[in-house]
Amino acid sequence: MKGHWTSDAARLAAVFTGFLVVASVPVALAADSTGPSTQAGSLRTATSSLEARARGATLELYAIEASLGRARSQLAGLAARRASLEREHAATRRRLAIARQAQRVSESRLAELVRTLYQQPGHTDPLAIVLGAGSLEEALSGIDSLSRAARENKRVIEQARAARTTLAGLDARLAARTRELSGILAATESRAAELEAAAAARTRYVAGLRRQQGLNAARIASIEAQARAAEARSSEPPAPTPTASVSAPGAEPVRALAAGSAITVMSTGYALRGHTSTGIPTGPGVVAVDPAVIPLGTRLTIPGYGVGIAADTGGAVQGNVIDVWFPTMQQALAWGRRTVTIVLG
Repeated sequence: MKGHWTSDAARLAAVFTGFLVVASVPVALAADSTGPSTQAGSLRTATSSLEARARGATLELYAIEASLGRARSQLAGLAARRASLEREHAATRRRLAIARQAQRVSESRLAELVRTLYQQPGHTDPLAIVLGAGSLEEALSGIDSLSRAARENKRVIEQARAARTTLAGLDARLAARTRELSGILAATESRAAELEAAAAARTRYVAGLRRQQGLNAARIASIEAQARAAEARSSEPPAPTPTASVSAPGAEPVRALAAGSAITVMSTGYALRGHTSTGIPTGPGVVAVDPAVIPLGTRLTIPGYGVGIAADTGGAVQGNVIDVWFPTMQQALAWGRRTVTIVLG
């Protein structure tokens, strides 16, 4: 069963990865072969499909988590039952050891009594005891003592043997129940592990869909911004000379930016939480840019920070300026404000 569930989880992960690849291919094709309005429409359609998939996957994730919760509860109950059985088993073994010791002691005492009687000739024969007694009372007392000692030792031995037999049977039954419960517990633990793996795979799948939605939203915003800019340029009279882009103090102005281009910018760390101007939540890799300089949705390689996505804007982010997101204010302050040369694409 464990191998079956593991292969199912692997197939699910492969299918989820395929979904993400299929979702991204039409977007890339549309971006390369159609106009801005068609591109934006295709991206919105793809985003709606991603949203539907994300909702369905989230519902499935809830079902898996509910099953996982039941499995964990069952595990806790089984563990408690096994602990109780182990305690009962240990107590039974202690009682069995005591019964064995009592039997050994009683048998030793009986053997000692027999040995003593044989070492005193005439005292093992009731008639000899009567004839050797000085009075009738002494004779009766001797016979009674001999009989009582034999009966007592025999009774103790019989009780010890009965207790030993009963406890040995109970010990065997408890051992069998413990083995059975251990098997059930192992199967339940395996099932819980499979559910955890399935939940993790589904969580990654939903996260991938959400990331793709965020990238689509950023790309739509970039396309719309470029379309507005093109419309504004077409309505303006021709300018005698090209206008350079606005740059931050100490940074180099950049006009045409293509994939693989390097640009020197002034970067600032920030740690605000919420949603970006493109609608996606802030998080690691989110970079605020000026869309007139760096189009939204552009992949950025930032020295000392890593890879980021241009997915936000800001009133103070104008020209060759970027803001990079950090999870804590301490990290943002440690980054501070620095000039870096980033690579696009």
